[in-house]
Amino acid sequence: MPRAIAIVLERDYAARLEKLAFHTPVWIVDTPQNHAAAEEAWLRMTEWPQISVTVFRPLPAEPARADWAAFLEQLLLHHPSADALHVIGSALTLPARAAMTHSGFTELEESPDGFRARRP
Repeated sequence: MPRAIAIVLERDYAARLEKLAFHTPVWIVDTPQNHAAAEEAWLRMTEWPQISVTVFRPLPAEPARADWAAFLEQLLLHHPSADALHVIGSALTLPARAAMTHSGFTELEESPDGFRARRP
């Protein structure tokens, strides 16, 4: 089974965060709404220790390859065994594709809410 990480770039994903975080580690863009939902998830960690939510500063509106690469470097520093990413709230742009491929995520597919990337 893949060791998946969800990356949420939607600015207001608060209502859906708890359900997602219950099943997979989540990195979510830091907005007031998302931060409040992350704090609620952190409180639930005492009861559900598998919950893992990390907030991060927003990427630029149109992230360049270097932006994606720096972000992936940080994520993989914390989750080196991650072999699947579910990106929510961003299209599979050329810069995203290039950075993902460079980081070893060569199996890429668009999804209704963003895209998925896997290491073979």
